[in-house]
Amino acid sequence: MAESAAAVVDALRMQVPPGVVVSASVGTAPGPFRARPTSAGRSAESRSARDCAGAALAMLGQRSTDIPTGEGGQPVWPTGFVGSLSHCPGFTVAAVGHVGVVSAIGIDVEVHRPVRPAVAATIVCGDEASMLTRLASSHPAVAWSAVLWSVKESVFKTWYPLTGRWVDYTACEVVIHPDRGSFDARVVPPAGPTARSTAPRTFAGRWSVVGTHLCSVVIVPASRRQDG
Repeated sequence: MAESAAAVVDALRMQVPPGVVVSASVGTAPGPFRARPTSAGRSAESRSARDCAGAALAMLGQRSTDIPTGEGGQPVWPTGFVGSLSHCPGFTVAAVGHVGVVSAIGIDVEVHRPVRPAVAATIVCGDEASMLTRLASSHPAVAWSAVLWSVKESVFKTWYPLTGRWVDYTACEVVIHPDRGSFDARVVPPAGPTARSTAPRTFAGRWSVVGTHLCSVVIVPASRRQDG
């Protein structure tokens, strides 16, 4: 378990630009997949993720490492910093960077196992169902439903800080590139204003399967402007 988690952290560090720090903590062994953890498990994992965030902020020279929770449930970062938290059974991680380097970060870690079909049905949209079928045929060793879940989580973790608005999984359509370990995503939110009209609609990121876990990353550079 510890070796797999360390490898995931190494993969994440390779996927973020200089100036973004990744910190992680290993806990208990992975349990069964849950679309939403129990309240006790979520609380413990959330505290651990915030401890990781505090360690990352300290490495960036930030003395105050308190990470409160915003009204939307998102972490509230100290002025001058952006970041992202993720946790799954047995593993928590944080990535933090200066706003002069990145304007948003999205990371996600998951246990590498298929998402339950009933849950997967709630996240698939557009051409994703046929894409998952093709990927399962050409690369059967990968739990592609879990990869899709993870990359959408990473996209939403960049989308919300830029817009102040959560959207449903089916508002984001993903194209996974299996041989490059990358993906492209487009968010098409329901009609209505967002908090910040300059937010991008398209995102590109990286994903990796490492041992018992998988991870995904989306980085929005500080210079990125609205698209789409």
